[in-house]
Amino acid sequence: MNTAVVLILILGVSIFIHELGHYLAARIQGVNVPAFSIGFGPPLLRMRWAGTEWRLSLIPLGGYAEIEGMAPDFSPDGQPIPPRKGFAGLSLFGKFLILVGGVFMNLLLAWFLMAWVYTAQGIPHPVENRAQVVSVVEGSLAEAIGLQPGDIIVAIDGKPLSHFTDLNRVKSSIGKHTLTVIRNGDQIELELVWDGTHDKLGVRYGPEVVYDKPGFGRALITAIETSLRFLPEMLRSFTRGLAGLLVGSPSKELVGPVGIVNLAGQAAKAGILAVVQLAALINLSLAIFNLLPIPGLDGGRLLLVVINAVSGGRIKPEHEAMINFIGFLFLILLMVLVTLQDVQRLFGS
Repeated sequence: MNTAVVLILILGVSIFIHELGHYLAARIQGVNVPAFSIGFGPPLLRMRWAGTEWRLSLIPLGGYAEIEGMAPDFSPDGQPIPPRKGFAGLSLFGKFLILVGGVFMNLLLAWFLMAWVYTAQGIPHPVENRAQVVSVVEGSLAEAIGLQPGDIIVAIDGKPLSHFTDLNRVKSSIGKHTLTVIRNGDQIELELVWDGTHDKLGVRYGPEVVYDKPGFGRALITAIETSLRFLPEMLRSFTRGLAGLLVGSPSKELVGPVGIVNLAGQAAKAGILAVVQLAALINLSLAIFNLLPIPGLDGGRLLLVVINAVSGGRIKPEHEAMINFIGFLFLILLMVLVTLQDVQRLFGS
């Protein structure tokens, strides 16, 4: 698969789905959406349908749904006119639905993509009492005795493993050891002599992973459970990555446009399952990133709406628009910094 095609497809669909969430949440509540755009800047293509102008714009760094009542209008003399209908006229819950609509749609897409992968590949389950060889170091003792990636070690000296880490037992006793290995369905015995002169066996291993192919319903439930279990850690990774970026301490936990291009290239080479997995990960990442309380993002807008509701509307619409604009500039700065970090990482600097 072509890297550019994979990247455009994943990002285009992810952005469209996100903005569609805002659009649907608004239209369901009777709020007009004058414009819907994939990309920013001058429109390249446009069409009018269902009261909305649908645009494909020049700068492919996101998108927007222009929802009535979210920004103030201005009088001929330049004075802001607070909006009173559309988004502004909704209850706190109605505003919440519109602001989280995009996040929910990204999560929904990620769940369906993960469920598809589970039905095609199976749900992975570790078998803790069997050690599967992942890789073998060239010139190591493990290579000398004939261990190969994919081998499954089930016993040492005739004693079954109780845990995959039992492989370390061979280093605790100098002398000859026998490894019982399953290779391509056949059981073989490999002889190993541990003389204490080596630091390591020279093998990377983990528990054997077996795959259980479920129906789509169970796969979808598993996808939701898995993502919800890892969402807090992903949020912490985002936070650590952003903090490191701002203090000049680059982190591998944060990837920008260049990094995404690299990941898309790897996925394109690996095949359709890898592409779908990357798309699921990007949609999960978009959902979490947009929930951060940064002005300009959905989380920042939601925070301002809550503050306004609690304070009785002390933040004027024009001030809210300015705060979001400053937040947008901050996000552009972050994008530049993340891109520089990606380039430095790419060239090993």
